[in-house]
Amino acid sequence: MTQSATIILPTVSVILPTFNRSGLITSSLESVLSQSYPIAEIVVVDDGSSDDTEAVVAKFGNRVRYIRRENGGKNAAINTGLRQVHGDLVWIMDDDDLAPVDALEKLVSPFAADPSTAISYGALQKFREDLETGAMRFEQTHRYPSEDERSFFIHVMEDCFITGQPCVLVRRSCYDAIFPLPEDRVISEDYAVLLLLARRWPATRVEGVTLFQRQHDGPRGPANIRYAADTRNARWSAADTELLRELLPDVTMGELVSRPASSEPGDALERRQAYFQKATVAARKKLWPEALLALLDGARQAPDAPLCAMDQLILSRMLGCRYGLDELIAAPGILNELSSALAGLGARREAIACIAEPLPYLIRNQLAERDLRRAWYLLQFYWRLTGWRQGSWLLINKAWQKIFA
Repeated sequence: MTQSATIILPTVSVILPTFNRSGLITSSLESVLSQSYPIAEIVVVDDGSSDDTEAVVAKFGNRVRYIRRENGGKNAAINTGLRQVHGDLVWIMDDDDLAPVDALEKLVSPFAADPSTAISYGALQKFREDLETGAMRFEQTHRYPSEDERSFFIHVMEDCFITGQPCVLVRRSCYDAIFPLPEDRVISEDYAVLLLLARRWPATRVEGVTLFQRQHDGPRGPANIRYAADTRNARWSAADTELLRELLPDVTMGELVSRPASSEPGDALERRQAYFQKATVAARKKLWPEALLALLDGARQAPDAPLCAMDQLILSRMLGCRYGLDELIAAPGILNELSSALAGLGARREAIACIAEPLPYLIRNQLAERDLRRAWYLLQFYWRLTGWRQGSWLLINKAWQKIFA
């Protein structure tokens, strides 16, 4: 008779950085303590709160360890927590969000199935809480991009699509390898950390919601730069742009085609794909000079070769910035430069059609929201990019495809 092997499940440490959220942190901690997967330790790092956070956390007794430090921002607080925890895996929880009861169980499952797993992540659902009844009202949220052959790093460079840090579970040795987390980043700091992780390790997506992300109008950021919720998109957009402005020149051609950093694309077709990918990342981060230059360099590689499916996919994502296309409203001539950059490419018309692909969808969204002004701007972009004749043919063709799909 053979004895079955004992499965040793990984231990999990939770770090919850907080600043002046005593009115919300109780719910966050209760959702962590209610998890169906056992937690080895919970460490709350108080980043210099001036409210009664310490007294609120004390009510949880020895189930939660409380550490107070001088205010230095979220990543500084997380670094303090990382020096204290000992679990195999680290789950960083936000002080205003909630975790479904099975969130951690879902996130741990890839690690239990494959000990080489470095990162797992799940989906989030945004919600607002009714101030009178306490009822949760769920809001529509962005879907994660479809998985394809490109690396996790490329997906993350294109978009910080994992917008809730508690959606991610990370092996502690990975955090050790990139420690300390960048404390100079006080806006888009979650994105800065995600880029560091994604560049070194792949990630496994799990099915289902692993975070209820609270939407509220309270102030954000560390004490010295507190900012209102209604300015956050502009601040996040600018911070994301700076992150990629610094990172993109250091990203190798190999990384842009999902190869190890030390490798290089094998031929002209791969080099073209790498340049197209660089252009798409830059455009989505509003780095248009860099995007146009990369697009021009890409068009010069294998100029007579047809576009492959991956080329088409990459180009179709170029105008997908989550913060909108306001810079094109301010400088529509960018679209002329974009078209000119592709002048030497034999498949130029097809490439332009791919780039323009998201615009009809965006136009429909603006019409649904009754924002006729923005819809008109986007329609102008479409005609300017494709030309009247090609644009009309593309729109008619898409309409027929939708009818007979």
